[in-house]
Amino acid sequence: MGQFIQFAINGLMSGAIYALIAVGIVSVYKATKVVNFAHGYLIMFGAYFYFTFAVIIPGMEGAPAWLASWKPAWMVEMREGLTMFSPLGAVLDWAANIPRIIFGLLGALFCNALLGLLVERTLMRPLMGQSVFAMIMVTVGLISILSGAASLIWTADAAFVPHIAPNTPIRFELFGTMIFLFGADIVNMIIALLIFGGIVAMVKFTKGGVAIRATAEDQSTAYSMGISVPKVFSRAWVLACTTGAVAGAILATRNGISPSLGLFGFSVLAIVLMGGLDSYVGCFIAAMSVGVLEAMTQWKLGGEWAEIVPYVAVLVVIIFRPHGLMGQKEVERI
Repeated sequence: MGQFIQFAINGLMSGAIYALIAVGIVSVYKATKVVNFAHGYLIMFGAYFYFTFAVIIPGMEGAPAWLASWKPAWMVEMREGLTMFSPLGAVLDWAANIPRIIFGLLGALFCNALLGLLVERTLMRPLMGQSVFAMIMVTVGLISILSGAASLIWTADAAFVPHIAPNTPIRFELFGTMIFLFGADIVNMIIALLIFGGIVAMVKFTKGGVAIRATAEDQSTAYSMGISVPKVFSRAWVLACTTGAVAGAILATRNGISPSLGLFGFSVLAIVLMGGLDSYVGCFIAAMSVGVLEAMTQWKLGGEWAEIVPYVAVLVVIIFRPHGLMGQKEVERI
């Protein structure tokens, strides 16, 4: 029973990250009816931006010493004499990186937002009024562009990226089994859930959210009601890229960074299809379910089998519910 709970918690933590990534895909689709196949590569850029501002720039000559490592005298005194795996030592090691973590997050958010705005203005907006299929094909082509650009700009994989939260080990016994967690994973899950909940509330209760929903229903009617559809498109892409920057920073600390990180988006796209392309709640349920299923599959069958779980799950769901768990069924009248 203890092992079951251990893997269930691990699955829920992964599911929260999936939900954070999925919210970007759903936001773009709700506003534009475009399935963004390149979202995983926008996340990859967010991870590289975080690496650039949190590791590369602080390590350059001329960078302020406090940005590279903030170690006031009181922190050095507290660190002396602590063992290697001391919880307090882990917190102090994280605290020394706070300036570079904040700088990295702010830089990643800003640069990824600019990237999203650039993609929308140069590639998406000229196709407004054209076939949605053409816009989807643009996102497919964008995959190669972003992947190649990342390989040219960042020539090496990133092995070390500072954790967003203290990576303190947490141990407790449950049903006779020792449960082992990391503090950074718990904080990452909380951050992902808070951002997801905030975006859902924004779309439901704010004027900007109403504009997104109105544009999704009918662009012509939205125009006639005084809604600036191009601005809605821009906001949706910027929202997707900023949430992708946070997700990229989290994935960078969990899995490291390489151009292959963009492939992670295809697994999440399967989760979005499973939950419903236009449903935040459906995608949240799907993300959490797939996270737990992956963890259980890894426990019983191994990591190789866990990789196919999202695709098997979406196939099973769409056979019975083609629009996803909570996706809106579209009715075409002739």
